[in-house]
Amino acid sequence: MPDTRKRHRRPTPLIGGFAVLIGLFVALSVSGLLAEPLWLIFFAAALTLTVLGSVDDVLDISPRLRFVLQGLVVTAALFGADLAIEQLGLLLGTETLYLGFALGLGFTVVCALASINAYNMIDGIDGLAGSVTAATLLGVMVLSLLSGATELALVAGSLALALLAFLAFNLELPFFRGRKIFLGDGGSTFLGFLVLWLLVVASQKDISFRPITAVWLVGLPIVDMLTVFARRAFAGKSPFSADRTHIHHLLMESGMSARQTLLVLLGFHASLVAFGVAGEMLYWSDMTMTLGAIGAGALYGAANISLTSRQQKAAASPQQQ
Repeated sequence: MPDTRKRHRRPTPLIGGFAVLIGLFVALSVSGLLAEPLWLIFFAAALTLTVLGSVDDVLDISPRLRFVLQGLVVTAALFGADLAIEQLGLLLGTETLYLGFALGLGFTVVCALASINAYNMIDGIDGLAGSVTAATLLGVMVLSLLSGATELALVAGSLALALLAFLAFNLELPFFRGRKIFLGDGGSTFLGFLVLWLLVVASQKDISFRPITAVWLVGLPIVDMLTVFARRAFAGKSPFSADRTHIHHLLMESGMSARQTLLVLLGFHASLVAFGVAGEMLYWSDMTMTLGAIGAGALYGAANISLTSRQQKAAASPQQQ
């Protein structure tokens, strides 16, 4: 239902996450991948998290309880699938940084919760979370195909197609007007989990690309979350407090329309994904990729601060007059 924070004009169903999940179920079933433990566990966890997010849509679960429940589901899924970020590549120079399974499992759970909440935060305007995820999935698909990991490429490609179907309704493209749907918390939770799962499988099991490349592929959602968390911490607020300092809010308040904001942010994210794919294909060093990621994050943070400063000055000017 529309309210002071949800500014759409009419009641809109929050079924986008289930729509994409059903598309995934059909693809995994037809391809036979659902019979494999890795993808069966993934689907079971994705379904549980989507239901949990949908319950949160209705009952407004406290952030702490939601965080704990998400952590339990993610931990059980990763442990059951024997999946974790056990190595971080050559981040320290010439030696591969190994975490081992126990430490890696804890680190992966933290990354999963960060990804889930990052996608929840970026889901603020029509089409943004879905299109950003589709771009990431296309990057995963390309690199998986090039490395010969056809199973992972099939999953990533199927999910991208399911998201395109969702986006046709969410953006009310021609022939879909009047049939709008939203992802809801269930959908954004699902997207954050699926991106994390595919990136871990690709970088740890299939070795389709390096762990640092995964940072580039996840791009916009993570850098926006880290920037917002840092701003709230410096302001003495809880990292999970609600405000309008996300980049899509700032761009729209600077005068852009929602569709213009979507195109700008999708272009930014697609450039990050393209950089990651290029770095992997051209064998750029881990150090180059790491320094580039830090630089991109710093530029993003500076742009966020600049936009916020301008709007604060603009808001203060009428009061002074």
